[in-house]
Amino acid sequence: MTRLLRRLLRRRSADTGRMSLGAGAAVCFTGLFALVTGVQVIDTYNVGTAGGGFRSGDIPYHADDIPPGSLVGCGTAGQVTELTCNAYRTVLANYPEFDRPGWRGCYRPGPPDHGTGQACDFMTNVDRSAGTAEQNALGFELSRWLMRNHEQIGVKYLIWHQRIWNPNPGFEDPLCVDETTPESFARSCWRQMENRGSNTENHYDHVHVSFLR
Repeated sequence: MTRLLRRLLRRRSADTGRMSLGAGAAVCFTGLFALVTGVQVIDTYNVGTAGGGFRSGDIPYHADDIPPGSLVGCGTAGQVTELTCNAYRTVLANYPEFDRPGWRGCYRPGPPDHGTGQACDFMTNVDRSAGTAEQNALGFELSRWLMRNHEQIGVKYLIWHQRIWNPNPGFEDPLCVDETTPESFARSCWRQMENRGSNTENHYDHVHVSFLR
């Protein structure tokens, strides 16, 4: 298997025209993903950093265009608001790493915001640990993406690594987003939260997203 891979890589280096095959595969994947999920995506093959590399970058709605209403069925998300359903599907279209059983969830009985269908969790690990460097990098990447697009997605607040972030009206602070990394998280715009006693309760193993309605 290794020899075959090396041979293919040598052939690819000798003929750069073969790179179009990778682009074609990405287009096929994009079309299939849109067909299965109903979300129109943009082909940006191999864009992104942590955890997989496929990020469509497309958000096919704006939160302002979705009125509040009763809960709707949203497949694996459960009974959630229409805004939450749109956001959930959009996150999975951009971050398919989370689209597997046990790695994402939204509605569950209880107090807001999960109990009102206005929140989702995206797990960076499912062993209740503080996570590996690679797993945490994915959580930070998702957090930055949600921060940059909070207005269009309809983000009310985020919780990650025992910190909470609320977008202020007209939030446009690229420094805050850029500092949302493992190395500079303490200097970012996130507020420290109390210790709730476990990695899961302190959100070290998942990014929590609450939505406006």
